[in-house]
Amino acid sequence: MKKLILIGFVILCFSCKSDTGIPVDYSTLPKNENNQVLLDLSHIFYDAQIDSLSAKIIAYENQSTNEIVILTVDSIAPFEDLHIYSSAIGNYWGVGKKDKNNGLVIVFLKTQRRIWLSTGDGATKVLTDSICQKIIDQRMIPYFKEGNYYLGLDKGLDAIINAWH
Repeated sequence: MKKLILIGFVILCFSCKSDTGIPVDYSTLPKNENNQVLLDLSHIFYDAQIDSLSAKIIAYENQSTNEIVILTVDSIAPFEDLHIYSSAIGNYWGVGKKDKNNGLVIVFLKTQRRIWLSTGDGATKVLTDSICQKIIDQRMIPYFKEGNYYLGLDKGLDAIINAWH
C-alpha cells in the first residue's frame, strides 16, 4: 500500500511540472484568449507598432511553421525567475507545434529592464542559448538603452528569423 501511495505521489508531482522541472501554478499566468502573437500588458507599444511586429511574426510562421510570441509585463509575480516564467508561458499558451516543439517565447519585463528568450526543444537545435544571448546583447539591448523598445524587438525579431530559417 505504501508503494502505491508513493507511486501516486510521484505521478502527481510529475504531472504538475513545467519543462523546467519546477511546479507551476498556471492560474497566476496571463491568459492569451485571442491567441495574439504579441500581448503588450505593459502598454509599451502603439497600435501600429503592435500591428507591424505581429505581421512580421505571422508572416514568418506562415513561411516556416515556427511559432513566436512576445509578451510584455510589469511583473512576473509570484514567479522569481524570468526563465521559469517564460517557459511556463510557452507551455500554458501552447507555443510551438506539438510534433515539432518549435516555439519561441520572448518575455520583456519592463520594470526590471530584463528580457528572456525561451525556446522549445525543437527551436533549441538552432537557437542555442549563446545565439539567443548574442541577439539580446547585440540587437535588442542597444535600442532598449535608448528607450526604443519597439526597434529593439523589431531588430531582435529580424536576427531571430535570420538565424532560425
